[in-house]
Amino acid sequence: MKNGLKIRWTDEAINNLESIIVYLESNWTSKELTKFFVKL
Repeated sequence: MKNGLKIRWTDEAINNLESIIVYLESNWTSKELTKFFVKL
């Protein structure tokens, strides 16, 4: 979805995302992770 908006990632948001990724990698399948990252 392209709407012309830009997302500005703060350091805190990036750190939180990294923590979420670590959790998801140990609880989700590769297919689920791929779908998540495509939507993200």
